[in-house]
Amino acid sequence: MERRTFIKSLSGALAMASVGNVTGAMAGGKQVSIADFGGKPDSRDDVVPALKQALEYCRENPGTTLVFPKGRYDFWYTLADQDFYYISNNDDGIKPVAFPLSGFHNFTLDGQGSSFVFHGGIVPFMVTQSRGVTLQNFSIDWDVPFHCEAIIEAVNPQQEYVEVRVKPGFRYRVEDGRFRFVGEGFENPVIKNLLEFDTERQEQAYMAQDNFQREIQPITTQVRPGVLRLTTRLSTWPKVGNTLLIMQEHRDWPAVALQQTKNTWLENIDIHHSGAMGVIAQLADGVKLDKVRIQPTQTSGRLVSTTVDATHFVNCRGHIVLKDCIFQGQIDDGTNIHGMYARVAQIHSSKSVTFELVHYQQLGIDIFEPGSQVSFSDADLQVFHTNEIATTERRDAKYWTVEFKESLPAGLKIDDVLDNLTWQPEHVLISGSRFQRNRARGALISAKGKIIIENNYFHTPGIAIKIGSGGTKWYESGPVESVEIRNNLFDNCNYAKASSAIDIVPGRKSDADTPFHRNVRIHDNEFKVFNGRVLTASRTSDVIFVNNRIVLTDEYPNQPGKVAAVQVERSSGFVHGDNDFVGFDERSKLVSINEVTIQRKTGKNGVEEEV
Repeated sequence: MERRTFIKSLSGALAMASVGNVTGAMAGGKQVSIADFGGKPDSRDDVVPALKQALEYCRENPGTTLVFPKGRYDFWYTLADQDFYYISNNDDGIKPVAFPLSGFHNFTLDGQGSSFVFHGGIVPFMVTQSRGVTLQNFSIDWDVPFHCEAIIEAVNPQQEYVEVRVKPGFRYRVEDGRFRFVGEGFENPVIKNLLEFDTERQEQAYMAQDNFQREIQPITTQVRPGVLRLTTRLSTWPKVGNTLLIMQEHRDWPAVALQQTKNTWLENIDIHHSGAMGVIAQLADGVKLDKVRIQPTQTSGRLVSTTVDATHFVNCRGHIVLKDCIFQGQIDDGTNIHGMYARVAQIHSSKSVTFELVHYQQLGIDIFEPGSQVSFSDADLQVFHTNEIATTERRDAKYWTVEFKESLPAGLKIDDVLDNLTWQPEHVLISGSRFQRNRARGALISAKGKIIIENNYFHTPGIAIKIGSGGTKWYESGPVESVEIRNNLFDNCNYAKASSAIDIVPGRKSDADTPFHRNVRIHDNEFKVFNGRVLTASRTSDVIFVNNRIVLTDEYPNQPGKVAAVQVERSSGFVHGDNDFVGFDERSKLVSINEVTIQRKTGKNGVEEEV
């Protein structure tokens, strides 16, 4: 495979320990133990030096399984190898990596039920340009987390402050009126968000809103040891006894990152925490997560698992499988599967264009592989041309100049967008998984392959399944062309954001009536809804909503709805029938088709949202 990397190597930053001679038994077998290289469980010693030797041996001997006898293993950032990485939807930079799996073939890591505990700023797993890698049977956690949680003891909206008692296990200090996150080897003085969680329910509090603090850092004083007063403006004031999440700004330390890989399996893994996403895959061909549980440990007392999305897949192809997983406590979505739009920045000739990767967390991601089939869309995200990439020239991490095989249309203009059709999943299966007690949404899907979402449980503060794309900030591409949503339980979602359980709306605001998403079949699901809202669809074609059971509950306070339970607008070919609505007022309108257009605006994240 031709090496087309978006990783800038910093080889030699730290010297690799010598592998040395292995025993005859090791050399003749396909399984080695970390103990053979000096790694000891439950010693609390840094296992990184032994791991370097073990990984070098496994790289040189394809087909090897590396086992960790069950126990606790500690990994420190100080001796880990470092490279510069571009990681989509996370922050790029020089990152120490505990398991830098680059150039591995048919490699299995079997933790045998071990606990992997990390210290400081470090990425546990970075799998790049490898084939047939399996990671299984271990947990990931940090001794000191990258966020802070505190119990609310006093609230004073008039004087604009809250007083909180920091929970055990979190580190901080106050300096010059500023709260500073303190970890092992790092400090961060910037609070990104303050968010209220319901301590008893262990979920985002009812209708609690984000309180982004980037430009107005709270004035912080210590009232007494462990108790802080934060003086700031909040969009919603919390309740005494609930938990205040204090989130930092950066997305530096994902638990598992996959880049330019083929056939990667993650099996029976618990990710209890990370300082970014749990699993992020980009330009990966074939990824399976089987029994990957992203949730805090019950003994830690934490409510937060990963500080952003649990899982995220960008321009991956082949199969994406999420089977029997748990996504709980992440401070963003359970999963997001999409491609990237590249903006037309300069037109040089009828075949040559320079493109821009717009969002700063998409820089360096090479979606311009020669031979790729691509489409062009206009401001309304309507496809008007397809072509094939002939050659590319990278200007820098933000701009690529691309030569195409065929002439481009005369109507091509600046700000039109390109979407790589070759790097899209052929099949997506999300089955038997739980999406619950997080911030934001459940599953975000905007990919062109065949997508099946079945036998899952959703209890999310926002939309359970969002089929969107577009936007003027993230430039996440779409649309979908074949989605089946069946046999799922939607359990009182949208308790912190007024919307529907399923939302099929393009992410970019437009007055166009032309279809964007197509062929979505929603059947044999159960919806428990306190707000009376089930489905919202806009600019769709051939959406089918049949054989579903919708039960109105009193799980949360009901707010009078402005729209029907099933609200469809600017759409064609919508079919509904044999749906059982239980507990609804007979006088209420249950289904509205092309009667009303919901007013929307572009939100802070650049995505269209209801007013």
